[in-house]
Amino acid sequence: MALVSQLRRSTPRQRARCKSPARAVRVRILRCLIGLASSLTLAVPVTSCSDNSPTQPTSILTSPDTALMLCPASIQRQSVDALPVQVTWPLPTVAGIPVDKGSYAPAPGTSFPIGTSTVTFTADNPSLGGSCSFIITITPPDPKLLVSRFMAFGDSITEGFVGNGFLPVGVSPRDIPALLRAAKGRPISGISQAVQPLNSYPAQLQNLLTPTYHAQIIVVANEGRSGERASEGASRIVSSLLSTQPEVVMLFEGFNDIDAALTDRPLGVTTPIDVSPIADELRSIVERVQEQGAEVLLATLTPVTSVREQTDPGTQAAITALNSEILGMGGLAGVAGVVDLHAMLDGIPGIIGSDGFHPTVAGYRRIAEIFFADIVSRYDVTPRAPAFTTAR
Repeated sequence: MALVSQLRRSTPRQRARCKSPARAVRVRILRCLIGLASSLTLAVPVTSCSDNSPTQPTSILTSPDTALMLCPASIQRQSVDALPVQVTWPLPTVAGIPVDKGSYAPAPGTSFPIGTSTVTFTADNPSLGGSCSFIITITPPDPKLLVSRFMAFGDSITEGFVGNGFLPVGVSPRDIPALLRAAKGRPISGISQAVQPLNSYPAQLQNLLTPTYHAQIIVVANEGRSGERASEGASRIVSSLLSTQPEVVMLFEGFNDIDAALTDRPLGVTTPIDVSPIADELRSIVERVQEQGAEVLLATLTPVTSVREQTDPGTQAAITALNSEILGMGGLAGVAGVVDLHAMLDGIPGIIGSDGFHPTVAGYRRIAEIFFADIVSRYDVTPRAPAFTTAR
């Protein structure tokens, strides 16, 4: 609009030169218009700061080198395979007319790597506006997992029983496992409120996976049942698989079997508990998961406190024995891997609660982080840009 206004105020001789048939070539027309724009002034009323009344118009000389050349708008593309993306773009313009005589750095059709690059166009004729630049941004591929449906299967530590300092009157930490087993999932006055699904490791794992793999629908089903023994889990696993349809099952069972064996042991007997029947039930669960087309991430049992070991001598030895069996199952068909929770949590303060074996909220968070890291290392298939090395 400013250029049109300037043309209206130009002299007849100047306008005649622009309309001359001998100058009908597009580039010459542009040069003519630019010459007019550079020889005229634009009157702009400037407002006084003191009395808000306009002062005399101020003459502002137009600058064709900076004002007339218009490059394309910035461009953004995504690399779906982490490789460079070929990009083209429209011509720059002067007064709405494309400028096709000039050079680009880099040229149209260049393949741009992930990141931000600047493209500069320089006109062959400086009077057509000199040069202009625009930005090309190539974004990386969306993070992707090979699988997206997970199921956490196990006992109260899967369900989310928080071992905090709260206990009902007359109930000791030693009583909790037996009460949970007897209840078989039914509410227990004063104790059931200790189950906090939102603080469970499956819920916290979901909160880690969902924002990381935002282009996928990630599901982490919580199929934990307080008080469950491994044999009961073997009976329940198929129904859980059918209802949740997971691709990966995180299996954590065995604590209640050890506790029951210690409780049933005659007073004064210190013979180590035979954990082989518990291991056999875990193998049975793995087989049934495999039959349904899913695979298993087996977890070792988490540590217990020294206070717990004092009240239930033999607990630590039984956990160590069963964990050894679990670690040996890594080569079984259907087992994707073993997540050694015990090794990664042992000796860390604040992880196990006052009952001596249920994790705290912080403990469940750490378990979720451990599973998250293992899942990413095993199943992340996000394309990565190839690493280039310099030849020596």
